[in-house]
Amino acid sequence: MKIRKVNKDVTYNEFLHDPIYTKLIDNVERLGKDIFDISKRVNLQAYFEGFTFYTYLKYRGTPIDIIPRLLSLSFFNKISDYLIARNYVLNRFIKEVYEEKNSPIPDWIIKTNPYYRPEMIGFTPPKGIYTHVYGADIVRVSGNPYILEDNLRIPSGISYAYKAFEYTQRFLSILSEGYKILDIYGLEYLNEILRYVSGTKDPVIVLLTEGTYNSAYFEHKFISDKLGIILAEPNDIKVKDGEVVVDTVDQGEVHVDVIYRRIEDLDYLTPGLMKAYLRGWVTLVNAPGTGIADDKASFVWVPYLAERYGIKMEGVIQPLTLCLYEKENLEKVLNYPTRYVIKKREGYGGIGLAIVKDDNINVIKEVLKEYENFIAQEVLDFDTVISVIGDSFYETYADLRFFVYYDKVATAILSRVGILGSRVTNNSSGGMVKPVWIIE
Repeated sequence: MKIRKVNKDVTYNEFLHDPIYTKLIDNVERLGKDIFDISKRVNLQAYFEGFTFYTYLKYRGTPIDIIPRLLSLSFFNKISDYLIARNYVLNRFIKEVYEEKNSPIPDWIIKTNPYYRPEMIGFTPPKGIYTHVYGADIVRVSGNPYILEDNLRIPSGISYAYKAFEYTQRFLSILSEGYKILDIYGLEYLNEILRYVSGTKDPVIVLLTEGTYNSAYFEHKFISDKLGIILAEPNDIKVKDGEVVVDTVDQGEVHVDVIYRRIEDLDYLTPGLMKAYLRGWVTLVNAPGTGIADDKASFVWVPYLAERYGIKMEGVIQPLTLCLYEKENLEKVLNYPTRYVIKKREGYGGIGLAIVKDDNINVIKEVLKEYENFIAQEVLDFDTVISVIGDSFYETYADLRFFVYYDKVATAILSRVGILGSRVTNNSSGGMVKPVWIIE
């Protein structure tokens, strides 16, 4: 297996350093050059089956990096315990702001967040849960896990984890020889939490999507089909006579108990839905206003919040992250910009993110204009993986997105792979998806 490095300074490739990969590398070498043809066949088949991502006004195939990433069960369990605890912290933080009317972090951070919903003040969501679905971005540095971001508003990616796993199992079962792989779960946990917060035994559940031009529409339809829940667009939802209803093709208007929302702008797209939620006529997942804990400036405060609430978070490292509204921090970044990743507070999907290069001063100019809206995070030389690209093996950067359904962590995990040489791994930035196997 001849590997081409993404960077001459890269020193830690988990495939080459972690013994868990020994059998996998042997299996890959047994395939020889056939693996490149199989990779092309997998990606062509995936495209024909609609495995796509909508971006830049067109659908593009979601490229699959067919060599699985392996995690030990003990590593997965360690991450799971940490993320469940972290989700409790985030949920408790949101509760303190809205229900207890108190700001445990600087009040202006909360009030200037575009996803802050003052109408949530004094309201308690069903079962007291705000963050039903939580996506956490993890990287490994010399094998040690670091958390980069919390995604709490409308986190996506679970379907890509399922499909990447499926395609590798379907076309490359030889790679699993010698391994006992944990079955993947996640949608079952989503179904459980949606039913739990409904308050009824047989709830009507709707997944609310913007439609086919949403970048993650593939996922919306995938979840709807797998869970047998109604897929609806804003025009299908109506508020009338003390209830929320959805227009269906076969049954007409149907009462709705829970809406799993995959859109942000409720007020504009679904007039009256927010008021209906506050009156208890329907349950929304995730709860409106969770974006205050999704804020990159709030991320800085999570260790403090955990201590405040007496919740232990162990096993994962939070990297040095600086709020640039503090003059001392701003000066550090301006003096040594290449040491940091600059992130806009409300950024997502690679938007508002920049790894500063010596010749890139545009982002610095933007920071100087509105420094209070940016954070800086130390650049991490996180572990690389082996990827099949074209007719070669390459060393690439990859992260892990874990999905938490309040108090359960999915074994369906998404590993996103950056384009060659890039540490930015989001689908919208052109990266690939890699299957993840948890090895028992």
